[in-house]
Amino acid sequence: MKAIIAAAGTAGHINPGIAIANKIKREEPNSEIIFIGTDRGLENNLVPRAGYKLEQVEAYGLGKNIIKNFKTFKGIFQAKRIIKEFKPDIVIGVGGYICGPVILAAHKLKLPTILHESNAFPRKSSKIVSQNHRHNINKF
Repeated sequence: MKAIIAAAGTAGHINPGIAIANKIKREEPNSEIIFIGTDRGLENNLVPRAGYKLEQVEAYGLGKNIIKNFKTFKGIFQAKRIIKEFKPDIVIGVGGYICGPVILAAHKLKLPTILHESNAFPRKSSKIVSQNHRHNINKF
């Protein structure tokens, strides 16, 4: 299996991504897994330390800053390039602003995606990408 995990920002998003990657590797040791993050979050320390490759795209929380919103939009195209090169079987988002560009790029390429949100209240990016998952979400 080849998987991409989108995780960025805080350990609250990155550590669940690493746990998912580790589980995949235990179940299928020949799996290839890469992470997509940014150049400024804890992923730059935690992901390589866990033994995984990290690719970077531009992504910010969506809001009133037009420049940051444009950079996040640009991140969709950056993520699309990484996805096309790596050719994953699945793309997993673990919450946070990085999920927006990465999951949307995977949707454009018609790849299966999973969205994991560990926050009690999902943030804007998770809500946006979850709209495409609505038919797959079980509500408890």
